[in-house]
Amino acid sequence: MNLGETYKVKIDNFDINGYGVAHIDGQVVFVEGAMEGETVICKITNPKRKYSFAEAIKILEPSKDRVEPSCPYYEYCGGCDMMHIKYETECMIKELRVKQTLRNFDYKLNPIIKNDKQLAYRNKIMVPFIKDDDGNTLYGFYEKKSHKIVSIDKCLISDDKANEIVAFIARYLSIFNISIYDEINHKGLFRELMIRNTALDEYMVVLIVTADYDFSKLVDYLKDEFPSIKSIYLNINNNTNNVLLSDNFKLIYGKPYVTESILGLKFNVSPSSFMQVNHDQCEKLYSEAIRCANLDSNMNVIDAYCGMGSITLNIAKNVKKVYGIEIVEDAIKNANSNKELNNINNAEFICGKCEDKIKELVNKEKIDVIFFDPPRKGCDIEFLKTVIDMRIPKIVYISCNIATAARDIKILEEAGYKLEEATPVDLFSSTLHVETICLLNRKND
Repeated sequence: MNLGETYKVKIDNFDINGYGVAHIDGQVVFVEGAMEGETVICKITNPKRKYSFAEAIKILEPSKDRVEPSCPYYEYCGGCDMMHIKYETECMIKELRVKQTLRNFDYKLNPIIKNDKQLAYRNKIMVPFIKDDDGNTLYGFYEKKSHKIVSIDKCLISDDKANEIVAFIARYLSIFNISIYDEINHKGLFRELMIRNTALDEYMVVLIVTADYDFSKLVDYLKDEFPSIKSIYLNINNNTNNVLLSDNFKLIYGKPYVTESILGLKFNVSPSSFMQVNHDQCEKLYSEAIRCANLDSNMNVIDAYCGMGSITLNIAKNVKKVYGIEIVEDAIKNANSNKELNNINNAEFICGKCEDKIKELVNKEKIDVIFFDPPRKGCDIEFLKTVIDMRIPKIVYISCNIATAARDIKILEEAGYKLEEATPVDLFSSTLHVETICLLNRKND
């Protein structure tokens, strides 16, 4: 089997990444863009000794679960992976991914928590800008497996008004001939645009530029055209690497934050705050995590890597005391302001390394439950060892990468914990990503 060769194949089933699985001369081939039950022409894109990857280039017999993607850029844009699949089947694939990844554990797999709104659900959008060969200002997202920008008019999974703001700013940059950053020559001013929006209809605009610049005219236009914009920042980023945001934020209009509402509590969200990108599913995620923990008013709880305190303060409604730990000082300041905003007295936010602060808290009083939501790489081994050594009875592990969660859960089980249940949550419809809530109890405690 060689690169570029084409074959007619029957797709036997799905793999955990949503690829179709076929067999050619006894070798497994993972076919991107193909679905279970289909007959397709595929082209080999990555031949290997024991298996190969391919892409479907022609669908001869389509699956009953195949649909026409609603996005005109879907074939090229790398933002979405599963828009050609019926939503019920997409959810089945995501459940399968969790089930297969956790197949070596004895636990209860709960049904996936589905997303009621598969389009216009994202509350944060990051849009790079470029100049084409004719000097036109374009914006879009990166092509699949490429650093090339696919020019778009709007992103269907992003908020509608955010799309309008992006288009408005693009017209302004073009009309006023604002230079666009060229990442090859490292010249030009305007790099990227970030927009956040909340359930309370407040919008934040962040203009990512290579140098300070007077955008007062653009600000005047934006606030007149979009009264929902409550905050506009410059982010001055003159680095030549691929880091999108620098630490250099300059407020040029409005409030330093926008306000979000999550399960009845309000949160001031700064440009660097971490917030789940799907508001409605975030509320379901937090509710399910709190349900798993079976909290009561006599419990003391730790929320490790607490960020701005969005889950910490919702935990506080159900327990005696909750401690949020975060090493980023600005995040702790943000969390404390949110605590005051909601008049909550049984939450305490602590700045420092989670490993150190967990030990201090466990040595001071009994901790009943620990929540943590690590980045995609999963938990550091030092952190896991601390949780194990402190013998915290119950763990609620919220994961955006079930593969690294499975690795961490194996370590925890070997040290005396037991995975009891897992609940997939679809936060990222039309993509392969799935969030998972895992509950672990310490055995014999």
